Amino acid sequence: MNDITKTARQIVSSPEDHLHDTSLFAAAWATMKAARGQGFDPQRLRSQHLIDRPEPSPEPIDQTLIRVGETVRCYAKKQGYLVQRRHAA
Repeated sequence: MNDITKTARQIVSSPEDHLHDTSLFAAAWATMKAARGQGFDPQRLRSQHLIDRPEPSPEPIDQTLIRVGETVRCYAKKQGYLVQRRHAA
């Protein structure tokens, strides 16, 4: 019984890994509730309780980092900080 509860805890703590089968998440949730002696109605578990897969970023990460870096430098310059443009590489 302890192994079942441990497996259910792993599934419930990372639902994004089990999005292909939401019934697996619901069963794990029911197992966790039963282990605590609580009742569970699967009809009350709605899709808003489940985490969706993250959307792909709208732009490549390099462009995002450049844009954010420029924004931070611009803000720092407005605040009166001495801004030096150095690259890590």
